[in-house]
Amino acid sequence: MHDYTRLFTPLDVGPVTVRNRIMQSCHSKLYARDGADSQRTIDYYVERARGGAGLLTVDARNVAPTSLSGFSRGYNTSYAVDALNRAQHLTAAVREHGAAVFTQISHFGLNSASEAADDMRVLLGPSAVRSPVHGEMPKVMEHEDIRDVVTAFANAAEHCRLAGFDGVEIHLGHSYLLHQFLSPLYNKRSDEYGGTWDNRARIVYEVLEAVRARVGRDWAVGVRLSLSDFIEGALDVTDAVRLAIDLEQRGEVDFYCVTGAGYHNLSKAAEPSDAQDGYLLDLTAQLKRSGVGLPVFAVGGIKDPAHADAVIADGIADMVAMTRALIADPELPNKAAAGRTDEIIRCIRGNQGCMARVLKSLPAACTVNPAAGRESLLGAGTLHRTETPRRYLVVGGGPAGMRAAATLAGRGHQVTLCERSDTLGGQVGLILRTPGRATFGALVEDLATQMDKAGVTVVLGREVDASFARSGDFDQVILATGATASRSGFSSVNPLANSLPGADQAHVLTPWDVLLQRRAVGERVLVLDDDGTRYAAGVTEYLLDLGCQVELVTPLNSLWPATMGTQDMGTLYGRTLSKGLQHRLTSWCTEIGTDSADIVHLFTGEVHRLTGIDTVVLATSRTADDTLYRALTAAGTRAQRIGDCLAPRKLDHAIYEGELAGRELLDSPDRFIDEGALEVMRSQTAALA
Repeated sequence: MHDYTRLFTPLDVGPVTVRNRIMQSCHSKLYARDGADSQRTIDYYVERARGGAGLLTVDARNVAPTSLSGFSRGYNTSYAVDALNRAQHLTAAVREHGAAVFTQISHFGLNSASEAADDMRVLLGPSAVRSPVHGEMPKVMEHEDIRDVVTAFANAAEHCRLAGFDGVEIHLGHSYLLHQFLSPLYNKRSDEYGGTWDNRARIVYEVLEAVRARVGRDWAVGVRLSLSDFIEGALDVTDAVRLAIDLEQRGEVDFYCVTGAGYHNLSKAAEPSDAQDGYLLDLTAQLKRSGVGLPVFAVGGIKDPAHADAVIADGIADMVAMTRALIADPELPNKAAAGRTDEIIRCIRGNQGCMARVLKSLPAACTVNPAAGRESLLGAGTLHRTETPRRYLVVGGGPAGMRAAATLAGRGHQVTLCERSDTLGGQVGLILRTPGRATFGALVEDLATQMDKAGVTVVLGREVDASFARSGDFDQVILATGATASRSGFSSVNPLANSLPGADQAHVLTPWDVLLQRRAVGERVLVLDDDGTRYAAGVTEYLLDLGCQVELVTPLNSLWPATMGTQDMGTLYGRTLSKGLQHRLTSWCTEIGTDSADIVHLFTGEVHRLTGIDTVVLATSRTADDTLYRALTAAGTRAQRIGDCLAPRKLDHAIYEGELAGRELLDSPDRFIDEGALEVMRSQTAALA
């Protein structure tokens, strides 16, 4: 058993002593209400403080009304009405559970979104450079604007100290305003705030000096520092390290939280499952070994406590941010300290709940942890033993069924799970066959561990029919029988046609046929994709890796647009295009021939015939497998459906519905969460207007 000696050693960060080396770095969740912390925010961070994290750097606060994100409806500010009061509730609640609590202050600069407010306010930027996020041009900041921003940072820091935070982190990365001044990507000025390195860094020095003048030296102040833009000729590690050393010599900072990249290449700041664990550690090591004497915080896909401990032991960093890992399992520190690492629910870095939702202006969630952001309903202490144990049959060993079985058994029910194949995992098994998805194996392993510890009886290789389900051995039946890949070729491009002409031929396959090697694949393959997700991307890259010549046709205006939010679009484009992928956008197939396919451009109506095709793959819809449900219903037996057999959707839906089934909430009005209900403060003294 790993003893994690270094990971659970206290660390002094300026005047603050942090109980261990595990932190959660600042990340947007859009839980704020009216620009201030909400009860949902408090519940989220209390769960992670109670779970043993040493330091929590909570949601960033915009320092001024000139800073608006595209998600400002759920974003924090330092100046909102009631912001101070609610932040005081947050800091007191977190500190009660032993964690230190910092926050971040920032300004979006030219990456603000003027239309996020109703008054169409102008954006501010160091130069006339169009935002890579919203495509809008900013006003070039005049000296008065710069002075106003410097004052705003000082005001925000003072607010944070009054709110009870133990320290503040000033954002110098990720293409926020101060990073924009530092980086040649955004700073084209020729005055004293541009050109040379000292000039580009001038505003940073002014901000730190103003902050220290306002909050003093007995309170922790640090920076979130992008060490590289990952673009040749832009901000690089040499300049960033120089800035860090200079700030330390000036006595302005107490710590460095290392990061990289920006909105111009955001995926490098929050890499998906394809990236190696600890993908920013090389940068972190360069700063740590440059001679800086202040604590260095490492970030970037570190999800295993043994890995985190090694980072400390190897002198790469002094503190390790396990941000997404703590979203997945708030109890990770306590479990590691107690030697219960087999119970840790591991982050799979799918980025569907934590990143993609936020980029769609939705509150953050988690694929593997339904309680994330719903702590008051599903978090620690909310799962109660049943007073009326029942015998449950769960049919289907995919994520929905496994989660339902584990939760039911954990509440004291007698649960039997039957899976017709010889392995657990359902469609996750298909995901694991595609490139870059090895992390998803942890999901199945962790669910299996939960079932085992809860006492679920698992029967593999058992096809359940209606007579078995109605045998009298069970009081309740839950169906998690999943979905199947559609063979009809039906597409919403032409919803009046129930099938695609020619889709019934032997050389027309589904992604499942390909990944499970049910049928041979020819040399030249046409992929028809109206899905636009990693499902289609995965089988496409799998075919390319087989050596096939692949052409993809999609009605969408880009390849796999859903992967933009999950931060794997750039990785997928780079890999598949370099492997020879050909593609046609805004087009669809009207008929499949014996070795051809007719492709129509959806806007021009022009038809082109592709010839010499050996195999066609239909990356289209999936169909709910509700055969057993219909048989049971016809026989008068009631059963509940969860996951894809109810409606084919995302992994997030399957696991969430499994949790609801385990809590016996599927038929309860309590399963529905009214808009804003999670945000309302429970304390009357902090009641929302």
